[in-house]
Amino acid sequence: MHNLELNTKLDAYYQQVKSVILDKQHPVSGLLPASTAITIHGNYQDAWVRDNVYSILAVWGLALAYRNVDSDNGREYELQQRTVKLMRALLRSMMAQSSKVEAFKTSRHPIDSLHAKYDTATGDSVVGDAEWGHLQIDATSVFLLTLTQMIASGLDVIWSDEEVCFIQNLVYYIERAYRTPDFGIWERGAKSNSGSVELNASSLGMAKAALEALSGFNLYGAKGSLSSVIHVIPDNIAQSNITLSAMLPRESNTKEIDAALLSVIGFPAFAVQDKTLTDKVRNDIVNKLEGRFGLKRFLRDGHQTVLEDEGRLHYEDKELKQFEHIESEWPLFYAYLYLDAIFTDNKPNIVHYRARLDKVLVEQNGFKLLPELYYVPQESIDAERAEPQSQNRLPNENVPLVWAQSLFLLGSMLEDGLLRPGDLDPLGRRHAKPKKKPVVQLIFLSEDEMLQQELATHGVATETLSDIAPVKVYRPEDIAAVHGQVGRCDSLGLTGRIPRMLKSLTTSRFYMFNKQRAVCLTPSFMQHEYFLSYDIDFLVRRFTSELSYLHRNWTEVGRPTMTVLLTHNLLGGDRSSFFELMAQIATGEVDGIPVKHGTMAQLAPTSAVERVEQLNDLVLPKEPLSDLFSHSCALSLAGHHVALSSDQEREIGVLSDVDALHARLEQSDNLYQQIALLDALSKLQSLDTQITYQGQQHTVGSLIEEVYLQAGRLRLWSVLRHASGLLGKVDGDLGLSVSALLVAQKFIQVGRAYSDESLISKPLQDDELLTKIKQFCREDVRDQVLTQEVLLNLGMLVKSRPKLFSELLTVRVSYLIVLLTSQISREHNKTPDEAYEHIMNLAPSEIQDQIEAVLEEYQNLTDLPIKLEELHAECHSGKLDWDQDLGLEELSEPTEGWYVWRQHQGVIDRRPAGFIPQVWSIFKHTTGLVIGNKMDKRNRVASDMVLSDMTQGEAAFALLIEQMLNNIQAPEYRQLTVETLSALGSFFEQNPSLQIDEALTIDVTIGHAVHLAYSELHPERMDNYTEFKGQAWDSFYHRSPMETTFFIVSALRKLLTVRLAKDNINPELLTETLDQESSPEQLVK
Repeated sequence: MHNLELNTKLDAYYQQVKSVILDKQHPVSGLLPASTAITIHGNYQDAWVRDNVYSILAVWGLALAYRNVDSDNGREYELQQRTVKLMRALLRSMMAQSSKVEAFKTSRHPIDSLHAKYDTATGDSVVGDAEWGHLQIDATSVFLLTLTQMIASGLDVIWSDEEVCFIQNLVYYIERAYRTPDFGIWERGAKSNSGSVELNASSLGMAKAALEALSGFNLYGAKGSLSSVIHVIPDNIAQSNITLSAMLPRESNTKEIDAALLSVIGFPAFAVQDKTLTDKVRNDIVNKLEGRFGLKRFLRDGHQTVLEDEGRLHYEDKELKQFEHIESEWPLFYAYLYLDAIFTDNKPNIVHYRARLDKVLVEQNGFKLLPELYYVPQESIDAERAEPQSQNRLPNENVPLVWAQSLFLLGSMLEDGLLRPGDLDPLGRRHAKPKKKPVVQLIFLSEDEMLQQELATHGVATETLSDIAPVKVYRPEDIAAVHGQVGRCDSLGLTGRIPRMLKSLTTSRFYMFNKQRAVCLTPSFMQHEYFLSYDIDFLVRRFTSELSYLHRNWTEVGRPTMTVLLTHNLLGGDRSSFFELMAQIATGEVDGIPVKHGTMAQLAPTSAVERVEQLNDLVLPKEPLSDLFSHSCALSLAGHHVALSSDQEREIGVLSDVDALHARLEQSDNLYQQIALLDALSKLQSLDTQITYQGQQHTVGSLIEEVYLQAGRLRLWSVLRHASGLLGKVDGDLGLSVSALLVAQKFIQVGRAYSDESLISKPLQDDELLTKIKQFCREDVRDQVLTQEVLLNLGMLVKSRPKLFSELLTVRVSYLIVLLTSQISREHNKTPDEAYEHIMNLAPSEIQDQIEAVLEEYQNLTDLPIKLEELHAECHSGKLDWDQDLGLEELSEPTEGWYVWRQHQGVIDRRPAGFIPQVWSIFKHTTGLVIGNKMDKRNRVASDMVLSDMTQGEAAFALLIEQMLNNIQAPEYRQLTVETLSALGSFFEQNPSLQIDEALTIDVTIGHAVHLAYSELHPERMDNYTEFKGQAWDSFYHRSPMETTFFIVSALRKLLTVRLAKDNINPELLTETLDQESSPEQLVK
């Protein structure tokens, strides 16, 4: 192209860019309004982060195009500086909110997020934290991605070390996008515009692209040093990629597809390497969303349709259906498809989408401009619904949408040959990069020479710490502390990365801290973090999984190098699985993954290296591994470690004298008893409380940690789980497992499903997840730990065997535990609490196998818990008397309602007259009574023990019942339990000849009563009762005691199968059903 012709074309673009974009750039702030329009749909004159970035792209592109001419009258420099001015204006507005970035790194809460838009003239905030859907990860991410591309093209955008630190903190801000629900590109969250955040693939894809672009990037360009290099945790990129691939082509839970994904699969993100998946997403978008005037954003999008009520942001229930087929169409997405065709060199599509764009341009002031959208006018709605795409649409008042115009201009410059794709993508993101799939290098270290020699006799070569000196070996938490210094800027109030347990992509590298060379231990072998690593079988499985993860997701220069510390404690049990693993490693391949075992000196030259200089005032420990080695124990361990009986546990549970508990602890040499005593102490004192034990000062927490270590050494799994729960230990992969289930479109319910609040429908932060588990799981802290184990196993299975979950919409963890318990009850002829204790004593690998087996047999096992709940009885008299006379009809409904009444009664804890004799009557007619969680052995009391050792009137019996009732945390459920015991006691007093063969479980009786009551209200919901269980319980709590008692007695009748005693003469009297017209008023007086 001749210079004159080139200048003429460039000048034509310059005039349009100046008129449409530059003339609107604020002369002081450098920001751009999204539009100059003010319509009924809003004021567009503010500076949105996303719109500003996209709008300036045409200016940047034109500056790059001017580099091709010899004389440009200073336009290249002007356009370049205009671009820098805008990007720095956005940077300044964000830096003014550094405190929000710092808060968000920990909370991940929308209220702490950076603002999505700023005042165009000042760069200051324009709406409050809670007045807008500010959390838009795609906007922050597209800013970072574009900033990186611009610097790579030669622009100087970052000018100071403080700005480098801020960008590093923005990396931390977006690094967990794969677990951070946001309001998304359309700012409203879920499709209903209810303000509910959700995980959006378009946000995640843009964050992934930004993280990839910034990893190892120097913000000062060629002029920078190591201090201006950005560090990205590689596991965050890998997890983003895994989650994005699992979500696509879906945008979110409420949007099956979204045109915004065009920005993820093509320019500017180029975030999806799999061409098949990219084509699938593009085809779904085109087939489902493309129209004659643009593309719909997503299906049933009511935004700016004539039917939308502008008086409110959210849509009402069942309102979205009316927008079907009349959704507004956005020319913006023609521009994305036009660019996509150019970048993929798809010539037919280039012609097609250029023609589509030309048809929807609107002429204003001599320029052809793209409106924001086209809508169906009122008079054409019925016809358009009857025959989609048959009616003409009208452009709205927002002309041009500068974001769309900028992308259109970029495409035009590319098609005209003024720009090349590489100009806009100097990082080369558009090119698919071949997967590395490297050899995984393995270094094994021994705790000491004794273990080294012992392993050598089995053919396992290891090194000791002295062998590899002066290389330092650090724990993952030490390396996490180093990353906590990267990006620290005291003047901006910014710390570095929030300390979190690192995964293997990050730890499988050599580190250079100034001149100190170091390696990091592989997290999965760290027993002090979580007890699963004490199970060598589980450990080997996880290690093999980590090898596969490294092999599939490695992107760095050099090979991944895993450093594993072997200790006496780690290998204290059966070592056969470990030796089998080492034999596989010796062949150079583990489950198809190429591996290389060698010494540190042999493997260091080919390893990946991460260099970190910003240690600030951090002092790393001189002997970081000392806590991991065997050490003396403060506890007395001379006795036999035997599980306590239910009576022994109940006795400890009622002790409230701290001194008495201290004395018992001093005398105990049984780990089961020690953890029970420490559990009781932890309820009375904090874990940090200092106590004297054997003449030495210890904290309660440190003694529990001692129990944890010793139980691990002895593989006492129940004690390990108990200690883990008390210490609040959590596996680092728990959040990832929950996210994997959610991305597979499974909801999760933890604990007892009596409330919809126990449902997890979006990714949670680690502390929120643990809080929910603690809130809804059983009183036994081991149940919280078991819930974590089940979630971890489900997270792995949903990826490796997704078909197991095909019939599950909601994964109910507690129900899976019930199924597992029921299966063990049947196979080993155990009561539910005995079966539960059996589970608690299983190794994690055995539980892993059991959970997989339960899912395989899910349909066959669903009826098993109900069958095991059946009761059998013998009756010596004639007809059973099912009528109840408790005087409940005299109770008038309180003004606050029955639910609040039960809460008050449960808090006051007052028992009705005759309550203790009624409970005594139950023991006389059953083999035992279970009050509260049926899987907790402390809640089961055998009738023969009570009837032989106690009397009805003695205080010890009343104290036993009170203790069991007080174990129930929720006051309203405690009151309902009291009502149930009264009703059942009265029933047995009226039927003195009835004798039940099994223990009576109050939880089961109430559960069936709730089901019966709800089936009366909603018989149509019984096929999917589990989905409505929360509503069923809420409804039951709001019923009067007279009504609930009716259903409790009805539940007992349903559970009971009565056989005739030999002297009974009329079987029909026992099998006679209730009159169908009977009511609670008739049967319960």
